[in-house]
Amino acid sequence: MRNAKKQLPITFFDTNSIVRYREMSQGFSEKEDLWSWFVLRRISIYFTLFFKSIKATPNFVSWLSVFFMLLSGLMIVYSQPFTYLLAALFYNIGYLFDCVDGELARITKRTSKKGIFIDFLIQAASLPVYLSIAMTLLIHTDKLLLTNVEILFIYTITVFIIMGLLVPISYQLTQSANLVQDPLNKIRNKSFVLDLIAFLTGLPGLFVCLFLFTMLFEIHVVKFYLLLFLTTTIVKTFVRLMTTLRNIK
Repeated sequence: MRNAKKQLPITFFDTNSIVRYREMSQGFSEKEDLWSWFVLRRISIYFTLFFKSIKATPNFVSWLSVFFMLLSGLMIVYSQPFTYLLAALFYNIGYLFDCVDGELARITKRTSKKGIFIDFLIQAASLPVYLSIAMTLLIHTDKLLLTNVEILFIYTITVFIIMGLLVPISYQLTQSANLVQDPLNKIRNKSFVLDLIAFLTGLPGLFVCLFLFTMLFEIHVVKFYLLLFLTTTIVKTFVRLMTTLRNIK
């Protein structure tokens, strides 16, 4: 994405006014992935201006992002083709609103430490999704038999446990004056190919592929893909751990 740094995520139908709002709120960040920069950022500014028009606060949009992220994980556990499609939709709404909250904060000049804190919680909200993938694989293989109410109960308890652990961590990160970039992100930004690999092995790529595979293939293909994704995640986590340890001095 090196070329993307020199431009804004402009679309052919942007007016001069929209371009000015993009200049105010959409500067390139090293944390951007392919999906957010080339897809979500193209449309996020329109949602940003909508929320601005109804006088919504950036933190309100952030909480909406957390909600839809968590809802996407729940939809995966229900393990039906239509709930997989809903999961992809809800995740992308959550990810879109994660783009919108920062844009809205910059345009309205309402950036705050509370907003940064909620942004960390948005990242934490993606963690239950990984557990959801493991659960749906067990459900598909009849290793885990649960009613819809039991699924909702287990997922809700899991979310609160994870959030309970990560709230103090998010607070500590919010108060830190020196936030440095993840070493693996630095490697990822070196080339488009590495960016593409990062996209495909991350949650944005998961939900794009989940949507496509659900629409195009039988459920056993979807199950195989989810298993492959989890396996890749384990390998990726090991690589991230080793890379991070080498960079700690």
